[in-house]
Amino acid sequence: MLSSRRLIILVVVIGLAISVAFTRMLQVQVFDRPKYAAAANDQQIETRITQAPRGAIFDRAGNLLAVSRRAYIVRVDLRTLTDTVGVATALAPVTGRQVEEVRRHIEAILEDHRSLTPTLSTIVAYNLLPDATHQLTQTMRLFGRSGLLVDETWARVYPHGPVAGPTLGFVSLQPVGYSGVEAYYDDRLSSSVGQRKERSRLDLLVITPTRSGADMVLTLDLNLQAYVEARLAQAIRDTGASGGTVIVMETATGAILASASWPGYDPNRAIELASTPNARLLRDPAVSDAYEPGSVLKVLTLATALELGQVTTQTILTDTGRLVIHNQRIYNSDRSRHGRVDIEDILAHSLNVPTARIALDMGEEAFYARFKLFGFGHRTGIDLGGEVPGTLRTPSSPEWSLADLATNSYGQGLAATPYQVINAINAIANDGILMQPYVVQQWRTPSGETVQKQPVPVARVLSAETARTMRQVMMRATRRGTPRALIPGYSVAGKTGTADWYLNGVKQETTIVTYVGFLPASAPRITILVKLDQPQTSRWAAPTTVPVFHDVAEYACRILDIPPDAAD
Repeated sequence: MLSSRRLIILVVVIGLAISVAFTRMLQVQVFDRPKYAAAANDQQIETRITQAPRGAIFDRAGNLLAVSRRAYIVRVDLRTLTDTVGVATALAPVTGRQVEEVRRHIEAILEDHRSLTPTLSTIVAYNLLPDATHQLTQTMRLFGRSGLLVDETWARVYPHGPVAGPTLGFVSLQPVGYSGVEAYYDDRLSSSVGQRKERSRLDLLVITPTRSGADMVLTLDLNLQAYVEARLAQAIRDTGASGGTVIVMETATGAILASASWPGYDPNRAIELASTPNARLLRDPAVSDAYEPGSVLKVLTLATALELGQVTTQTILTDTGRLVIHNQRIYNSDRSRHGRVDIEDILAHSLNVPTARIALDMGEEAFYARFKLFGFGHRTGIDLGGEVPGTLRTPSSPEWSLADLATNSYGQGLAATPYQVINAINAIANDGILMQPYVVQQWRTPSGETVQKQPVPVARVLSAETARTMRQVMMRATRRGTPRALIPGYSVAGKTGTADWYLNGVKQETTIVTYVGFLPASAPRITILVKLDQPQTSRWAAPTTVPVFHDVAEYACRILDIPPDAAD
């Protein structure tokens, strides 16, 4: 029998337990009832994130370049997946991969997520079309399999594949725009995020609406763009170059009519490429890669000298064929001494020594003030993601020397993007006014508002008189130096450029070659840049880039309906 002491203790313990239980019941059922009722209600409510499609992109004629279509993302459900072979068998037909490849992918994800710091995404298929997704879910249901989650999304589709790929950019699965137009205008192209709360399909509680992104209309001409890309690819084959860029700009406005880079990429495959060594291709070299332009910049040095009254078209200079500055020797590309020359001779023969002499006489302050005004050393402001500013050492830079002034005068010792180069020389074509280049001319919001972009003049870098004088000099020099650039019925002005190429600081045997020209030179309508990297057939610009310029210019004049201005 229990002693009276033990009995009292037992009664007290039981009493306390009953009191605690009663107090807890009172707390839950009375005082905390609203909280638990709300929690129970929330468990019955499903919240879905909803999103409208991203804005579409069109060329100037209304051709569709990018659009969003309904699609699905498939993820591994780490909580329920047990049969990796069965799931891989269902996935393989809709993804176009082998069963064993899919199985290895799934098992790699499972193994990765067993670690404390997983790094692999659980996505095993993305941008599946509705039919393929239906096939997948039916197969999973038929064989009683589980282990996959399917999310609705919008796939970005580029109907013309690689055409204008680097300029357009691409969209990740997040979705976020990368590179090109997609990156620069990501906030305008993106749709707003909405919400849908429901207790069941028939008991809709709340809808937070979502709005589509704005549609963009580009300055690109799809037909010209396709031709330029094909002609650049042909040039790569013909010359053995490792890469290249061709840009066609509307002279008066700075609008980009075509921009091609090789190797480019198909934005439809960008997400796939991003996880391979070829991810380095997912950029636009025209805006993201700076290089030494070479002698194309001589026209800017001479135009500056004309503007400052340092020389005229009648000025005679002495080309000694050699110049020594701080133990650095400068020679003409042909290693010759040309004696008495004028500025037309300097351009026709592309002479380094008298160009450097003009820059030295001009002085560093005047020279760099003008080159900065032409846009070197800072971004052009073009509406494309990933633009770099290039490099321009000036006297304020610790590593600058007088030799930099000499070599900069003929386009070496500095770095610029193709867009910077064409834009600077376009100022001569445009009566001395530097424009801000652009690729989007209009966007249309879902509410129906249309925003038309206007051309943006950046600065007057030359007087109209100087620019016209320089164009005349360039026209005559073109006829003498690069007659292959001439188009029957049109006056043409342009300049070649050949620059050394360095790999890890070591000078290579190959070069980077450029030609920039405009036409009709009497009243320019288009300016064209052609750049080739490391051509194998010749180290010089004239035989490699000028034929490309000729063909692109001739085609552009025809489809843009540019009237001739000169007798054949």
